[in-house]
Amino acid sequence: MTRPDGLERLLRWLARRVSGPAVLLDRAGVPRHAFPGLPEDVIEQASADVERVVNGEARAAAADIGTGVVHIQAIGERTRDAVLVVARPEPFSSATRAVIGDASRLLALRWRAEDLGRRRHALDEAEAHAREAVLHLLLVGELQAARRVAETMGPSLADEIRVYVVEGPPERRDESAAQCDRASGGRAWVVRCPIYTGHVIALAPAPEPAGVMEGMLRRYAARSSGVAVGRGDTVPLPEMASGYGQAFHALAVARGNAEHYAVFSPRGDLAALIRPRGHAWARGELAPLHDYRPSRVQDPDAAELTATLGSWLDFYGGAARQLKIHRNTLAARLRRIEELLGRDLDDLETQARLHLALRVLDGRGRIGVAAPLETILRTPDVRHWAEMQLSPLASRPLLETLRVWLGDDARLEATAAALGISAPGARKRLTRIEGLVGRSLLNGPSARYDLWFALKVHDS
Repeated sequence: MTRPDGLERLLRWLARRVSGPAVLLDRAGVPRHAFPGLPEDVIEQASADVERVVNGEARAAAADIGTGVVHIQAIGERTRDAVLVVARPEPFSSATRAVIGDASRLLALRWRAEDLGRRRHALDEAEAHAREAVLHLLLVGELQAARRVAETMGPSLADEIRVYVVEGPPERRDESAAQCDRASGGRAWVVRCPIYTGHVIALAPAPEPAGVMEGMLRRYAARSSGVAVGRGDTVPLPEMASGYGQAFHALAVARGNAEHYAVFSPRGDLAALIRPRGHAWARGELAPLHDYRPSRVQDPDAAELTATLGSWLDFYGGAARQLKIHRNTLAARLRRIEELLGRDLDDLETQARLHLALRVLDGRGRIGVAAPLETILRTPDVRHWAEMQLSPLASRPLLETLRVWLGDDARLEATAAALGISAPGARKRLTRIEGLVGRSLLNGPSARYDLWFALKVHDS
């Protein structure tokens, strides 16, 4: 009975002992296990007696049918957990009924254990979905709603956080989540990433006491095969999306270093840099989307379409999983966004401009004198920012690879063809660039948009 298939084994043993079929029904009377097969004619002929036991009107019943006799017995001493139905050609002797009674007690124990396991799994699934919901609420700016859910489930969300992203084999994700929980002393909000199946995201209160969490996760990454950890800077809770992006970029570096652990290295934030003068430009860039009012109540409004655009720019097809919508719904929303903006979203320049506009409007900061984006990009501070982004790429082949890749709308096959190398060779170069610039390029959230602007400023 302790084996994974113990319930089926015992039912098989019982059927052989009584020389007839044995069936286990759940509380609703639905057959769950049967050996050697489900005798539908027997269940139908004894249906009235089966129904009495299923409904709790009797603990046991017996019925004569054309092909023999049927013994029906409730499983469980105090509650009716399930119902056992056994049939055979000849009447049941007292010894056979005793065997059925003994077997039914073991079946009740195993059924109860499996039922508890199913309920535990359902609760775990519900908790995982609730934790994902808090992450989603933070990403779309619903701070108070996220706090209320977190307060109910525990732990609370801190005012300032550091985001960790732990990557490992998908089958070890529960282990990674447990490591984050232990390392934080139960103070971090730990979520299994809804987009990347091997990722765990931890929102840890900052500052951490004595760097305990960082130290434990460093050791975990160093000793565990296939595990890498990226950590972002301290950010206010409303800027969790920025902190997640930082941790994700750090993870791209961690994959290639000896420790398999990396902390985000700031190289300047273009959105923060241009926000004072670029706020009006960003508002104008997204005005058709923000001013949209749906004609039907059931259609997505401006806020939903804006959140969809932001998620898609970060995760492309993975946005459907993050937003918990069907991929056809995502495609329909993107078509509507294209119509409203009058832009082709497959164009990388369009993506870069919209992504920058969203980031400018999302952040906090003083709003200064308005100016067109092209004018802002010619300022000395932006030129310095661009130099910082590209300075690690001293190798001409790497810089040329980046330029071709971005020029081909970040399509790997087209890039490989243009460079005259294989697709794996192009990917290897881009992975090398990820390590040098300390940013993720091939997976979202990607730094491709920032590097597109850096190259534009550099080349002009």
